[in-house]
Amino acid sequence: MSLSRAVARLGYPAYSFARPAYRPPTSRRAAPAFRVKDRRFSTAKHDPSLSYVPDVNVIADKIRQYIPTANVGALHQQFHGLFRMLGEAGTDKPTAPPLKEQEIHGALSVLAMSGRHYDLDMVVKILTDLPMLCGSEVGVTEYNVILRGLITNGNPQTIFNWLISMPQKPRNITPTLIQWHMFFEWCAETGLVKFLHHGVSKMHRSGRRPSLRTFEILFKALFDSGAPIKTFYDALDLMEKTSLTYNENFAKLLYDGFVKLGLVDRAQEMKDVYWKRFSARSRTTDPKMVEWTERIEREAEERGIIPATKLCKSLQRDGFSAGPHTLTLLIRHTHRLDHLRYAEAELDLKATIIQWAILVNNAVRIGDLSGALSIYEESKAAGIVPAAPLTHPLVNVLCTSSSTLDDAAIDRALELYKDLAEAAPISQSSQQAPKPSGSRHSSGPDANLYNILFRAFGASKNVKKYYPIALSLLEDMDARNIELENPMAVSALIIVVMRCSSSFDDALKGYKRICRRPNAPPLDAKGYHAILHTLTQLSFGNHEIPSIWHYFEIVKDMQVGGIEITAPVYTIILRYLAVLAADLPPEECESIAGAVRRVHDHLTLDPSFTPDTMLWNQLMDSYQRVGLFAEAYRVWEMLFITERFNNASVAIIIDACGFARSWPMAAQVCLKLSKIGFKFNQRTWNAWVECMCRVGKLDEALKVVCLEMGKDQPKVAPDVNTVKVLLSFAARTNQQDEVMDRIKRYLPQLWHTLPDELDGYFIRQRVAGVDS
Repeated sequence: MSLSRAVARLGYPAYSFARPAYRPPTSRRAAPAFRVKDRRFSTAKHDPSLSYVPDVNVIADKIRQYIPTANVGALHQQFHGLFRMLGEAGTDKPTAPPLKEQEIHGALSVLAMSGRHYDLDMVVKILTDLPMLCGSEVGVTEYNVILRGLITNGNPQTIFNWLISMPQKPRNITPTLIQWHMFFEWCAETGLVKFLHHGVSKMHRSGRRPSLRTFEILFKALFDSGAPIKTFYDALDLMEKTSLTYNENFAKLLYDGFVKLGLVDRAQEMKDVYWKRFSARSRTTDPKMVEWTERIEREAEERGIIPATKLCKSLQRDGFSAGPHTLTLLIRHTHRLDHLRYAEAELDLKATIIQWAILVNNAVRIGDLSGALSIYEESKAAGIVPAAPLTHPLVNVLCTSSSTLDDAAIDRALELYKDLAEAAPISQSSQQAPKPSGSRHSSGPDANLYNILFRAFGASKNVKKYYPIALSLLEDMDARNIELENPMAVSALIIVVMRCSSSFDDALKGYKRICRRPNAPPLDAKGYHAILHTLTQLSFGNHEIPSIWHYFEIVKDMQVGGIEITAPVYTIILRYLAVLAADLPPEECESIAGAVRRVHDHLTLDPSFTPDTMLWNQLMDSYQRVGLFAEAYRVWEMLFITERFNNASVAIIIDACGFARSWPMAAQVCLKLSKIGFKFNQRTWNAWVECMCRVGKLDEALKVVCLEMGKDQPKVAPDVNTVKVLLSFAARTNQQDEVMDRIKRYLPQLWHTLPDELDGYFIRQRVAGVDS
């Protein structure tokens, strides 16, 4: 059923904005969309066959039935039941695993093809409990199944995120080159060349370096897409950051690729550039030595440290000479200290800082921070002098991970900095000239390390504790001839100063003081955005809202510095004002409403900037949140007339109508949209359902959800959030059971995916009510 018919069947006319917001209700109540018995809310929401399971094998049989049908919701339900039964104390455990390996692979494939975050959470849960489920350990085969499913789903960012995070998933498996190449070849086939380049540039974060084959895939995709010459040079720059050496077949690929494009001059030019950059980089030109090193590294990765070390000793009898680089080949893919100790003892070698740094990096990559710190301490005990390759990954994860960043983490990072600084005393480094920008890490502290620490100080909840430390680090930088060469380091330091200010005036003075430091680089757009965001978050205990004047003083500096004014400059302040208004009663929103109007004035008077739809949406949302519905509706009318609106715009104005209790205006908006064939997405449908609930039309909202929402758009079918909206308003009139009965009857697949914790959510809504 179309949206226009859905609105028309509700029988509510659309009024112009000048008319009353709604008609006075009659004493007679409209007949409910569904006639049900008026009884108390029941917590029994599942089919009896799902609520009580006699044994594990019954659940396993159901899983086998649902895999061929790709019923994701049912699979979730059954696996939750299976985990519960296998994990319950006192439950009779099966003598054999309940599922076969191929059946698990089928379930993993179905869930991966769905690709939603909660489906991938279930995938990880299955991998974690794989021995209990089918009696086998997690291996490359399972990850191949998942990867093929994700590729079928077709979201490149989801695939990339999965590969990058594989070392933190069950068994800490580093993605293989074959797996990366499966992804890259799919990117090439589907024309995602920019994403392919991005993936190649970041794949090292997963613990896997690009190979020559990786760049063959990239360059062939560039040739097939007819990319500009600059893109080829960018790819060659990326290739130069690896340890790859000159290869004649790759040189031929470059030459032939440009010839096929009719660019013969470019063909010879690119071949010559490739020769100049890569011909002198090989560690050895001896083909036998190259073969030996490749065999050793492959053996270490595929079979482990002991067989690989035995291979080294065997090859020594044939003339292979082991050295520190041999240790690198052996431990490149491990984070275990005992592996390094074993290889050292067997080959009579002494590890250098390079091998210790590899262990630390690998431990950090799989999320084992405590293990990484332990390896670092062992390296010091072994006589390794702390240097950047050892400390940087540790400081970085301590100071940038949202899960670890607290005062204890920052304090530990400062201890690492102290070790590094003492290993390279100022008396020595101060005699050295500053290193050119872009040079490799120094052995002691460098600009990047200070940048990381300053940003951590600015993010700390206890920023005043670190303010004097930040000033002392600035003195250390001056003594070491290290400049604040990174604009983000400057903005991080400004954020620390601003957060330790006593007023908006003081914050602005601190900002200007840091910007005027000798040799400080000019701020970039990202740094300015961070500073503006910080200004909106400042609070001085007097309920003072962010100063619009101070805010736009910094915006003026952006313009003077040649930084383009873009939508985020206005969005930051508008979004914060909207959030601020949500925490205040309506009678206290007057000053915030005035601030929103002043931002709107700046916006319309700025000749250098044309707002986009996203910014207009934020302005409309801010207006409605401060109680200025008329202004919000005027923004909507402008967007509608100029055809610049999107689904987010529609959701915002429908939400505004709901809060303003203006049902006729909401109906008018929807009727106009239906006449031009506009399709709601899931967020907009949910906003429409909530709007009906807000104006007291729960029965109609329930009917829309059960009979109309998503019927001609399967991808926008009702979801858990839709059910939460209905139940939050049903709690006011004790109609939760009615809602659940209708969902169970008309939307059984959604019913089976509802999480158990929703029971508690329903009860809380009944007790606490919902905001009006």
